[in-house]
Amino acid sequence: MAAAVALAVPGGTFVGGAAHAAGTHAWTWGSSRYATTSVSGSGRVLETADATDTKFSFAVLPDTQQEVLNSSDTRFLNRTNWLVQNRSALDLRFVTSSGDVVNWDTADHAQYVLARNAMRPIENAAIPYALAVGNHDTQAPGPGGSARDPARTRELIRDTSVFNRYFTVSQYRAAKGQFEAGKVDNSYSTFEAGGAQWLVLTLELWPRVAAVNWARSVVAANPRHNVIVVTHDYIDGNGSIEQSAGYGETSPQYLFDNLVKRYANIRFVFSGHTGIAGNRVDTGVNGNKIYSFLQTFHSNSTNPVRLVEVDTAANSLRTWIYAPHNNRSFTEYDRSFTGIGVVR
Repeated sequence: MAAAVALAVPGGTFVGGAAHAAGTHAWTWGSSRYATTSVSGSGRVLETADATDTKFSFAVLPDTQQEVLNSSDTRFLNRTNWLVQNRSALDLRFVTSSGDVVNWDTADHAQYVLARNAMRPIENAAIPYALAVGNHDTQAPGPGGSARDPARTRELIRDTSVFNRYFTVSQYRAAKGQFEAGKVDNSYSTFEAGGAQWLVLTLELWPRVAAVNWARSVVAANPRHNVIVVTHDYIDGNGSIEQSAGYGETSPQYLFDNLVKRYANIRFVFSGHTGIAGNRVDTGVNGNKIYSFLQTFHSNSTNPVRLVEVDTAANSLRTWIYAPHNNRSFTEYDRSFTGIGVVR
């Protein structure tokens, strides 16, 4: 015998087919598991137990610029392969990067080729991702990483034409909008996990005022999404918000004052550029806690990645940094927080 099963899910009711044979069945909606249902031999539904998967993770790549200087360096690819291999164990839902994916551009774009190939396992596994653009991902640095043309650095810091040739909106899979059409410099992606909605907002380095205003409109238009902001420069190794606008238009402090602290649904900020790793916690104007994390490293020997595990039922997060290349855990940067205020 068999039985029909209907489950209440966000946005309506999901009917699990016309009828189901005896046994235990797991039901999913989107990317979340909602229930397991036991059906008796007579076709009677014995029980429907809520089994929403409330725990998941996402990964933040640090500055990988030292991993693309030589074609024999496999650290970048080793990291992404490890993430894919451990996708189920981590319940990995998204991968992002805080920028400086490459170090400098060359005529053959060799560093971009290495980085692009290193991200293919993530793409082939259909894991959505989004990369922030760092200063080394622009045309500002020349060979060796120094200024290509010191007199034009402010202009060249906005030339991301090569980056956008190798990393596109379609590759990001979950991208929903961009500040400038055809460019990933300022973009946002969404995903569902833990019974909640999430929005990853990547912003250019030292962003233009217009880009910040665009970001404000995105966050305001998605009040039920928990927002993860990713930008290349935000906090330093001591956990202080950076004050300089560098070669850009606005400073990290400006970003905090005009975006980060103003919206109740902004949860996390991730950055790189300076220092090694660090974190800070701020309170927004709406009383919400904002958790900011730095992961830069510039490692010449291994391949760290920050893992962030969120438990929406416990309203908590746990983050740690691990390097699969040599199986190293950076336990000094382990952090756990409760009462993070997940928006539902």
